[in-house]
Amino acid sequence: MEYICGICGYNTRSLREGPRCPSCGAPLEILINRRWSIARSTPSMWRYETMLPRSGGIVTLGEGLTPVRRVRGVLIKDETRNPTRSYVDRGSSVLASNICIDKAVISYSPDLSISLATYLARREIDLTVSVNGPVSSSNEIIEISRLGVRIVFGDLNPNIYYEDPYMIEGFKTISYEIYEQLGHVKRVCIPAEEGVLAYSIARGFKTLEELGIAQESPEIVATTTSHRGVVGMRDVLLKIGGVRIERIDDQDIVEAIIELSSRGIYMRPISATSYAFSKRMRNCVAVITGSEIKRIPYMNPRRIYSGSRVTELQKRIVEVLSRSNEGMTAYEVWKRIGGDSSLRGVYTSIEALVRRGMLTATLSLRGSRKIKLYRVKQ
Repeated sequence: MEYICGICGYNTRSLREGPRCPSCGAPLEILINRRWSIARSTPSMWRYETMLPRSGGIVTLGEGLTPVRRVRGVLIKDETRNPTRSYVDRGSSVLASNICIDKAVISYSPDLSISLATYLARREIDLTVSVNGPVSSSNEIIEISRLGVRIVFGDLNPNIYYEDPYMIEGFKTISYEIYEQLGHVKRVCIPAEEGVLAYSIARGFKTLEELGIAQESPEIVATTTSHRGVVGMRDVLLKIGGVRIERIDDQDIVEAIIELSSRGIYMRPISATSYAFSKRMRNCVAVITGSEIKRIPYMNPRRIYSGSRVTELQKRIVEVLSRSNEGMTAYEVWKRIGGDSSLRGVYTSIEALVRRGMLTATLSLRGSRKIKLYRVKQ
């Protein structure tokens, strides 16, 4: 495999010095022959397979092809619709589809740890998460543990990084989707802590421009909180061209969190900065990077307790689905059940039945909309 820096052109066949360019500090990318071709029947980011590295079978949980919708006049790209409710799933899918290791070690980061744990479990790759600092949420540690991950407190040398070239290639697919869904847009706003996602999306649009698919790249606005220090990759981002960094104050962030929660989107403060900024701008797409509430779409089989009780609602769900040959969405199951059950309650029960192996979930397209169909496992 050959790696290249999209900023200064440095290239190498080894990552012994790490995933970043030793000359300018930008994340390295994978040098492949790319061809713009969309597999329109594929309801995931792998519809851009000809733009992605692939050395073996694809590990996918239906990540990508997330919707663009308008909330109070703002166009949002809703990455909370990914399998673990984070954009990180895109990178995890590409990485899990390509790496050839038996054991992986990563440094703890909530979205990254949950996502990689979920995808690497599909490859039966043993994962160790090294925690060296404060834990922001006990719930996230519990979810990681449920996936059979080894958690170690202290310093370990990671062999997988957030800015791994395979992760970068997965993150770029957000650019490809925005272009497919909306055509040319004037600007895209992206929450930034280190700035890796903003860099990846900027590079994704540059790739489309270099291939002659898009005439020009949109302006990239990396948004962060007003009290945060320097965005980690600030200097690298500003070298790309057409990128700027904006700081959002706490009042605007809180208002954004409240507004989006009324639409069923729950997020950390940093994720709300893109929406808060986009409210002030026109012709802007706000990327909502992830949800505060996590879900685990795949459970390590060794962790499933098959003797756990089936609730009355779950029994009704199985009964409804057993009469359907074509499969049903969670909403359709909810409508069929009727009564006092909430849509959220039905959805939660269905996901629990999927994790226990009693139901199967498959992705499909209805028109241009991605849907998930559930069936009783035969």
